[in-house]
Amino acid sequence: MRHPVCHIETEAEYFHRVDTELIDDMRQRAAFDERRQRMTEACQTEDPRILTALEQLGYDQNNIRLLYIVPLVHVAWIDGSVSEAERSRIIVLATLHGVRENAPAYQQLMGWLDRRPSDEFFQATLRAIQTILQSMPETQRQGRTDFLIRCCREVAFASCGLFGWKSKICLAKRALIREMTRTFEPAGRAAAAGA
Repeated sequence: MRHPVCHIETEAEYFHRVDTELIDDMRQRAAFDERRQRMTEACQTEDPRILTALEQLGYDQNNIRLLYIVPLVHVAWIDGSVSEAERSRIIVLATLHGVRENAPAYQQLMGWLDRRPSDEFFQATLRAIQTILQSMPETQRQGRTDFLIRCCREVAFASCGLFGWKSKICLAKRALIREMTRTFEPAGRAAAAGA
């Protein structure tokens, strides 16, 4: 019976293998750092816990621009469906936010408008936004919050119209926008806004 010949790694083979592994590790780390940098710029936080939480929700460097669009999608879906008017308004606002047609983020947005994301996804995204906003300087946080709530109202108005605020559907949208305002605003300002 013949025994297989064992190949013993030479010193040169060993160092070549180690060099190859190190180069692969460096490339992977550089790619990771580049992805994280794009996410950091888009959502305006460097907190690795927030970035990791966002990645676990399915955000990446291709769709992170949608982070601040998700509350609008939530408002549109709160009554169970997205109207054509809401869809159009969200697409316009997303385009103004840098989301380009046929880009991965645009395709993701279309998917969310066609199929409602889970409540867990909406809630976790809102918590991430809240955490990011709380870390911003006051004037920046206030400006971002005001803009976000104004966009949510635009989506609600797209469906309900100016005179439709008394319908049950629009009452659900109003309640959600009030909840978002309380979530995103600093405690003192939210109390004043609710009064």
